[in-house]
Amino acid sequence: MTALAIKKAVKDAFAEGLRENREGLRDLMAEVIEDVAIAEAIREGEKTREVTRASVRRALRGKR
Repeated sequence: MTALAIKKAVKDAFAEGLRENREGLRDLMAEVIEDVAIAEAIREGEKTREVTRASVRRALRGKR
């Protein structure tokens, strides 16, 4: 079997696996996107000043 034939066989098997397991791939991609979003939120949060729990609670209740 030539290298080109092996490459084609692997590519075909991978494509077939993706077609057969779309839901699993969708779940995996959703988790990756969520992880990236959380990491970005953490980076953004590190740039801001800290606040107290009490000030967060007041903001959530709509009081200043």
